[in-house]
Amino acid sequence: MTRMKKGEPKLNWALDHVGRGIPDNVERSDAARNRLKVVDAARVLFEERDVTSVTMEDVARAAGVGKGTLYRRFPNKGLLCQALLDEPTRRVQDETMKLLATPGMASLEKLGEFLERLVAFTEENLDLLYGGNEPLCGADRMARFSQPAYDWRRWTVLGLLREAERAGDLRGGLDLEYLAAAMLSPLDVDFYYYQRRVQGIPQERISAGLRSLAPS
Repeated sequence: MTRMKKGEPKLNWALDHVGRGIPDNVERSDAARNRLKVVDAARVLFEERDVTSVTMEDVARAAGVGKGTLYRRFPNKGLLCQALLDEPTRRVQDETMKLLATPGMASLEKLGEFLERLVAFTEENLDLLYGGNEPLCGADRMARFSQPAYDWRRWTVLGLLREAERAGDLRGGLDLEYLAAAMLSPLDVDFYYYQRRVQGIPQERISAGLRSLAPS
């Protein structure tokens, strides 16, 4: 355990969109102002135009900061998208914790509700998720599967499947670890984007289909 040195500021940690701890009280006031200006400008531009068509230069110009200032804080557009995803991510995490603590609710029912909330989160934030995915992961297409945010989803699904098995609501012998990952695969942002924006499949149909994947 690391001891804090005398006079060292205490850090209050929060989680960002990919599940990394970030200190929330060590930022200089001028840096905080610039960060807020950048994030606010990006939010407006992303809402006005498609995320993929907005450049980092557009964001710097709209925020009134130099490109060096922008790139020091956000080296790529994917990290800007992450910053805008932090609040909705924490909200769905809080909702999930309340769901998991709901008494008298079967595990498979909780699982269905959790999957439905993930669909709603993906739908509400699809442009940020899709537009930020490539600059964030780059050529490493597998990177998102090693992020803490994905692990959190997978472990939540796996935990509910195991609870359902212990309760006798699932037949024994199922490969639950594989099943947990397989049930999340329709929420892959590229696949979800293709179904919604190219094929035009309604959100409700995707949600119902994902719920139907839960074994009984």
